[in-house]
Amino acid sequence: MIDRGAARRIRAIAWRDFRYTALTKSFLIGAIILPGVMFAAIPLLPMLIGSTSPPLEGKVVVIDPSNSIANALEKSLPKTPQDTIDLEDGGPNSGPTEVALKVESVPDPARADEFRLQLRNSSLQALVIVTPNTDGPSIELLVPSEASPRHTTILEKSLREAVTRVRVEQAKENYERIIKIMGRAPIDTLRVSPDGLESKENAQLRMLVPAGFMILLWISVFTSGNYLLTSTIEEKSSRVMEVLLSAASPIELLTGKLVGQAGVAGVMLLMYGGVGLAGLGAAAMLDVVPLPHLLWLLVWFPLAYFTVAAIMVSIGSAVSDLREAQSLIGPAMLLLVLPLMLWMPIVDNPNGMLATVCSFIPPAAPFIMILRLTAANEPVPMWQAWLAVLVNVITVAAILWAGARVFRVGVLMQGKPPSPMELLRWIKAR
Repeated sequence: MIDRGAARRIRAIAWRDFRYTALTKSFLIGAIILPGVMFAAIPLLPMLIGSTSPPLEGKVVVIDPSNSIANALEKSLPKTPQDTIDLEDGGPNSGPTEVALKVESVPDPARADEFRLQLRNSSLQALVIVTPNTDGPSIELLVPSEASPRHTTILEKSLREAVTRVRVEQAKENYERIIKIMGRAPIDTLRVSPDGLESKENAQLRMLVPAGFMILLWISVFTSGNYLLTSTIEEKSSRVMEVLLSAASPIELLTGKLVGQAGVAGVMLLMYGGVGLAGLGAAAMLDVVPLPHLLWLLVWFPLAYFTVAAIMVSIGSAVSDLREAQSLIGPAMLLLVLPLMLWMPIVDNPNGMLATVCSFIPPAAPFIMILRLTAANEPVPMWQAWLAVLVNVITVAAILWAGARVFRVGVLMQGKPPSPMELLRWIKAR
């Protein structure tokens, strides 16, 4: 049991570490003010998504000796703002755009320079130059420099449809009938589980939602871990650590620092996670993050934090500057970047052999498991999830024990940084 005096000292050290990290200007801006601004901007999200672009209006000149493209282009232009969304296939930049273009056909190619000048003066929306060839006409579309990408996309696709229309009519076929036959058929893809349950497949969300969970966990854990590393090195090099150790034992100091930075990590997880959920709610997509996913995030967060934090603080106690820390952090970071390297294959097959094996490789396991649990339409077997929790609890206990031994010895050491073999001797020392 921890006596009252030790508990009071640990609380004081934890509050000191939390205060000197969480109440700085940089942290307040990055972890409080920025998410707060993002949260305040969320009510504007539906308005921004549903906003219309400037109208596409003016004149388009088609220089075509055969006089066939202009009429087809006029038929192919969108008739309503909704047609422009369909024309852009509902892409991320698509939106309703009013189109009011007048198409003028000019058969004389010698007038091209005249219309190029009008294009530079912005009195034309576009100039289309058609050059007849034996293999079919070659088309050149010229737009003014200030033309928006969305307007250019509408013109390009309308022109492509016009050329197709001309080809079909020259083959003496009915264009509308051909388009209806060749139209894209709507297909609803459902994923069927072995129990017979059916769920709608959404490949994009299956890739992005797990990545969002992993990155949220990664940012909150590594931000606080980095603060632990740098603050420990600074306190050691400036001899502040010796003053602290005169009032508390090494274990009390280590415990206080870990608890204080856990509060920092929790604040970041709460702020950025809250903004993410609020954004999904504003977009009416909150159902992509079910409650079990959030509960699993709360399970894996402390395991991921104490794993990374114990590594960072023990390395910080063993060296005197950041350059020396890099050589010791390297081996651990090789395992910790594993989830970033294997994100795509794990999300693609969350119950495959690769994902299952990596779930039990510490210290990367918390990040791998949050990927698996949030990616799988087919649930991860619960025995694997709870076995991974057990393995990581044991791993965290072992890393904390080893880190405490390194911290106890290294916190007062000065001079040459220890080698990995020396760190092992520190851990074994009684």
